[in-house]
Amino acid sequence: MLQFIRSKAGTFIVKVLFVLLILSFGIWGIGDFLRSTPQDATVATVGGHKITGDVVQQSVRQQVERMRQQFGGNFDMQQAKAFGIIDQAVDGLVSQTVLDQEAQRLNLVVGDKEVALLIQNEPAFKNAQGQFDRGSFIMRLGQAGYTEKRYVDLLRGEQPRVDLATVAGGTVTAPKALADLLYRLRGEKRVADWVFLPTNAIKDVPAPDDAALKAYYDKHPDAFTAPEYRGFTTLALTTKDVAADVKIDDAQLKEAYAQRQDEFVKPEKRHLLQMILPDQKAADDAEAQLAQGKDFVKLAQDLTKADPAAVDLGSVTAKDLPAELATPVFAAQDGAVVKPIQTAFGWHVLKVTGIEAAGGRSFDEVKPQLEADARKDAESDALYTLSTKVEDAVSAGADLATIAQQFKLTPLTVTAADAGGLDPDGKPIADFAIAADALMKTVFATPQGQTSGLEQVPNGSYYLVRTESITAPALKPLDAVKDQVRTAWTDEQRAAKVAEQAKALADQVKPDQPLTKLAAAQKLQVSTTKPFIRTVAGNQAGVPPAVVAKLFDLQPGGVASAAAPDGQFVAQLKEIQPADLTADKDKVATLGGQLAQQVGDDMLSEFDQALRKVHPVQIYRDRIANLF
Repeated sequence: MLQFIRSKAGTFIVKVLFVLLILSFGIWGIGDFLRSTPQDATVATVGGHKITGDVVQQSVRQQVERMRQQFGGNFDMQQAKAFGIIDQAVDGLVSQTVLDQEAQRLNLVVGDKEVALLIQNEPAFKNAQGQFDRGSFIMRLGQAGYTEKRYVDLLRGEQPRVDLATVAGGTVTAPKALADLLYRLRGEKRVADWVFLPTNAIKDVPAPDDAALKAYYDKHPDAFTAPEYRGFTTLALTTKDVAADVKIDDAQLKEAYAQRQDEFVKPEKRHLLQMILPDQKAADDAEAQLAQGKDFVKLAQDLTKADPAAVDLGSVTAKDLPAELATPVFAAQDGAVVKPIQTAFGWHVLKVTGIEAAGGRSFDEVKPQLEADARKDAESDALYTLSTKVEDAVSAGADLATIAQQFKLTPLTVTAADAGGLDPDGKPIADFAIAADALMKTVFATPQGQTSGLEQVPNGSYYLVRTESITAPALKPLDAVKDQVRTAWTDEQRAAKVAEQAKALADQVKPDQPLTKLAAAQKLQVSTTKPFIRTVAGNQAGVPPAVVAKLFDLQPGGVASAAAPDGQFVAQLKEIQPADLTADKDKVATLGGQLAQQVGDDMLSEFDQALRKVHPVQIYRDRIANLF
């Protein structure tokens, strides 16, 4: 949110959208995935200012809608929680409010001259020649649903916040020396020759005797120790447990269809040209000239000096227009000029230049989708109701067997499983409605003889567990793991031998005996890397990061070796290719900008934290949790 304020607040659209969060609360409804809450329920305070539940709900709803556009319409509240959207929304509102509180404390105000300058410098209000165009200004405000007074009031209220954010982190310039140094480090490339010595090529490892096995076993007890196992019983609550009780009728579906008209019905659109004139006489004169065959765009330019792009409103629906314009515009024929109409912005002269007929899908066509959506919502509500009843039963002291019988749930009993969900034979526990990782995390967090609280997973299901038994970790007898010990001992011997070979090869490299020559003599395959950078992302070395890191500590001719899971690498640095700051000056400048942005973000974040001490913040997490 802070970065958004600082980096984006200079544009007209964002200035409007930034406070739309507040202005639109009375207009937009709360999604059906949100639970109802009193409109004045306080969920956070900043100094003396209250942030209410409906404000948070609306902010979350906006972000969920954006996520749905990116990930599809199935993005739901559980996924929003998993993405941290609720916390982000709350934090953003708090950051916005502390800036407002500080601006008020400092008595920051925006005068008429600054407002005029902000408006005149806004690119959205300029014509093709780069000059402020009042016609464009009025038109853009109309498209956004604002009167001039409302937009001016918006600027007066918003600009102190923007000014504070800009002072705190918007004027940072990163030192050029820092950008140059960082670009050199990031852009430098190296080329190396390398040889790989595989562990499995070592064949001459003698069989270990019992003493060697015992010694290895004693030295590595962790490798042969059975993990902690827990026995437990668990119950899951899923939508399958409530599906039979959910009934959906046509009346509900028709109501949903009516509420989702924008989704299923394509409204009629009209392509419009518009000019806004100061008085009725000018509008009537324009209408008369159009009736004589004058070109609309040229006439609009002559009379209002508007840019052609500002004259063409594009295709709009009736909802896109102020009410006083919508009715006559959508009653006009294609090609007709609408009689001049007065609004708060002036006198409008409009021409219809195209009509797109209404369309869409009928109720019967979308009924399956409506039913699926309604069932999903109803099952989610029914599951929540069931979860509260189960939670009450647990609080009353009922055991899992009683709860399972009372609510017709099927328990799962596991005799023993480790934290990864594997039994003593290494087999996974039986399939269950809850993923093993979440289930076992709760099992291992619940003391023996106790029942966990009711937990919820991202898909909306609930579960609880009772830990019945705990088996402490124990060292397995040598006889039971002798084959594993033998394999591990042999692998260690091979790794040691190949490490010795790698060291010997690296030690032999001399100025007159490069790695390529030595490898050829020993019939080893040599490879040459492509030029690579020091960071893992984007490097094309073909060797592990450990080798790359060592090669960047060497001068040409230097040698490095490093272990890999299946062998050893030996590499000799062949060439250093420095970054070219002159040829890449644009990239260096971009990096400098990124550094300045990062430093500014850090400064703004510190400023935000400091303001939260001046204007104490209290967030009621339990109340927020009840909203969703």
